Amino acid sequence: MSIGFTLLGNVTIHSRGVAVTAGSPRQRCVLALLLIDVNRPVSAQTLLTRVWGDDVPPRAMTSLYSYVSRLRALRSDPGDAERWDILRTPAGYVLRTDSSAVDLFRFRSLVERARGATDPREAEASYSQALALWRGEPFAGLRSAWLDAYRLTLAEEHLRARLDHYELLLNRGRHVDLVQPLAALAAEQPLDEQVAHLHMLALYRMGQPAAALTAYEQLRQRLVEQLGVDPGPRLQELHHRILVFDDALAAPAADGVERRTPHQLPASPSGFIGRREALRLLDAPEGRADGAAPDVSVIAGMAGVGKSWLALRWAHQHADEFPDGQLYAQLNGFSPSARPTDPGDVLRLFLMALGATESELPADTEGRAALYRTMMAGRKILVVLDNARDSAQVVPLLPGTPGCRTLVTSRNRLSSLKVRAGADVVALGVLPAGESARLFARRVGDDRAAEPALRDIVRWCAGLPLALDIAAAHADGLPCASLDQLAQDLRDPSTRLDVLDAGDVSASLRVLFAASHAALDPEPGRVFGLLGLVPHQDVSLDALAHFIERDPTRTRRIMRVLEEACLIRQHRPGRYQMHDLVRLYVEEQATGLTAGQSDRHTRRLVGFYVCTAQAAHRVLEPHRTAQDPPALEVPGAAPLAFDDAQAALAWFDAEHACLQEVVTITEQRGLWLDFCRLTWALHTFRWRRGLFEESIRAWYTALDAAADLDDASLTAHTRQRLGVALAQAGRYNEALPHLDAALERFRADGGLAGLTRTHHSLAEVHVRINAYERALPHFARALEGYRELGDQVGESNTLNGTGWALARLGRYASGEAHCLQALPLLQVHEDGEGQAATWDTLAYIARRTGRTSRAVDACRQALAHFQAIGNANREADTWASLGDMQADAGDGDAARQAWTRALDLYRDQGRTARAREMASRLAARTEH
Repeated sequence: MSIGFTLLGNVTIHSRGVAVTAGSPRQRCVLALLLIDVNRPVSAQTLLTRVWGDDVPPRAMTSLYSYVSRLRALRSDPGDAERWDILRTPAGYVLRTDSSAVDLFRFRSLVERARGATDPREAEASYSQALALWRGEPFAGLRSAWLDAYRLTLAEEHLRARLDHYELLLNRGRHVDLVQPLAALAAEQPLDEQVAHLHMLALYRMGQPAAALTAYEQLRQRLVEQLGVDPGPRLQELHHRILVFDDALAAPAADGVERRTPHQLPASPSGFIGRREALRLLDAPEGRADGAAPDVSVIAGMAGVGKSWLALRWAHQHADEFPDGQLYAQLNGFSPSARPTDPGDVLRLFLMALGATESELPADTEGRAALYRTMMAGRKILVVLDNARDSAQVVPLLPGTPGCRTLVTSRNRLSSLKVRAGADVVALGVLPAGESARLFARRVGDDRAAEPALRDIVRWCAGLPLALDIAAAHADGLPCASLDQLAQDLRDPSTRLDVLDAGDVSASLRVLFAASHAALDPEPGRVFGLLGLVPHQDVSLDALAHFIERDPTRTRRIMRVLEEACLIRQHRPGRYQMHDLVRLYVEEQATGLTAGQSDRHTRRLVGFYVCTAQAAHRVLEPHRTAQDPPALEVPGAAPLAFDDAQAALAWFDAEHACLQEVVTITEQRGLWLDFCRLTWALHTFRWRRGLFEESIRAWYTALDAAADLDDASLTAHTRQRLGVALAQAGRYNEALPHLDAALERFRADGGLAGLTRTHHSLAEVHVRINAYERALPHFARALEGYRELGDQVGESNTLNGTGWALARLGRYASGEAHCLQALPLLQVHEDGEGQAATWDTLAYIARRTGRTSRAVDACRQALAHFQAIGNANREADTWASLGDMQADAGDGDAARQAWTRALDLYRDQGRTARAREMASRLAARTEH
């Protein structure tokens, strides 16, 4: 038999193996009081006071004698007297027994042993045994003022023992097991700073610093509101150390877990080429204040660009920097044949590699991630996460403390990781031409790399490493004739993606691009498929918005998604490109659209460019658009607005290649009126940029288009414009027949505007071929016509033309008078082109009449106006003239500078004859 004082409060004496519960509550209360002071006398008065308090009834002493007698009577076995007894002594009653038989004293003994132990494992065992004795509320069912107070003392004793136990577990790296019990204890003890301290530390070591800081702030608010005090210094210090991520707070390795050193990296890639800048960025990215590498780096790029290749190269080069090992996982984020890998499954493999056993693995991903962070804490491990789909797949796999490095490869830029984990993104582009050639040479053999067909193959792989590898596999061992055919198949856009397929889903560009496409949400996916209808690689946000029938804000969001997916690139603000091979893929997707869908979007794109080009032309040349074809009205959209001629010219410059493709579309589809509109709208831009041959080809086609439209007026005006374009290119003999034919047509139709402009054009051509006398009658008729039409700009330009012809005939005074009459009108109407030309004539006259200084000033005026309107063609001629005038004035250095500028412009414009002339002039001046 034994005596048991249980912390449940049911004081029992075991007799013959049967538990007998003492009778009344007061009788049990007496037994409890004697057990609390086991082996020590307790006076009868003390017992009376502790049982009844201040209201001791008159017969209480008799009741006490009765309770003690009944308790002693429980010793039915004579042997029990040797184990326990209640004796009456002069000092009071004593319950004699072995104190270890009483749970309270066993509890205190075990706690004392735990606190004095030097071996943490022994201490943990003692704490566990002690706390196991505590199975409920002390003295449950017993009520006395003294016992109620003592119950609180025991609860505090129990709490301190629990906290000491938890602190020991924390020091042994067992914070994973403690977060939930400490959270529950913090709820029970909302003002206890030691509880809060342990809870915050466990949260921090679990990789949850924000939760730890939140717990601190909640405690601080409770202390202020309920007690009017702030947390103590110890807790404030912990708060500060968490804020600064103090390395000393890192968790120690958990006891009982075998620490393994994993080496999971796949083999180092063979034949690695280039990528020096990317490797340097992985070492220590630019812009980091400490110059150190980040804990997380994302290598992002399109399918096949070599992200895994780069990651493994860097990982093997730096493996020695991570003595605790390397972890690797293939996440299958964009695999065409497998579902994205669940991060919980990856964590299972990582934990096993780090030394955890199957039985230790939590069932849920969150629990595994917490254990993973625990096991990674304090270690230097490299983690490579290959082919991630999104940030949600990656975040659970990130170590929670410094010292580890994570490389993530993805076709998605994973920008949210920059926000959540401070990741740096290394955007991986295609290989430069030289590195592409070197890579291909390594694959096929340096001795064959110089073969012409192989050079073509490299070119059509467009710098994509996977494409180069696939092509090299096809080329390996082929004879020259077969190589020529392979190059031809790659050159052909309709078969290029067929060639770049190695017969496996992981080595087929079409399949890989399709997987990236399939990963998009519906709206971005639909827009990506539509981009195959856009005829040029470089397209603006405004054009795309009209093309996909969305406003610019919505379109920008969609394009940002495609950028994030590395399917397009915003190479300049508001302008987008895609890789040549990706473009072939989306062109294939566009063939799956219905005829109606394709036609609707294509017409919208053409409409945007036509109406915007017309609007830009009206701003660029506001005084010379009267005979243009009618402006195009596009339902649901308005053309872009331009503040001035410079803005309009800048738009033409940016969109020139796109406009050329749109022109081709209108020609291929027989959209002749749109073709004519574009030709007229582009005329001034082409003239100012010296694009003469392009302009002439367009006008010849426009002339045929006008005939097909059976529009006699448009035909006549187009022929007149063709004559002007030919004249601007210096092909005067070809220009005159067209202008004469247009003149006869306008005479027959009575079209005064067309007749006037054609006379003006004929006059200008005759001036260019030095037939000044023949030019003057045409100028005179043009002047009459412009005045009759009320066109003061036309009138003033004709006056300048007349002045030039007269000056060339030596009639300088009359010529200057005509120019001075023209200039005020041109200034009133802000005609920059006309003002520039008139100042140019005045400069010529001043030079010919010996007024060199006045000639230089007038030439500078002309130059400023040509530059202001962006007329690079006339700007070049004016630089040449200015150099001549400065040479006349004896300023050789200024003359050389002007001629050099003219030479550069002539070369840019492909005007080889004038370029040779300038070069000869400079050479002669140098020799002189």
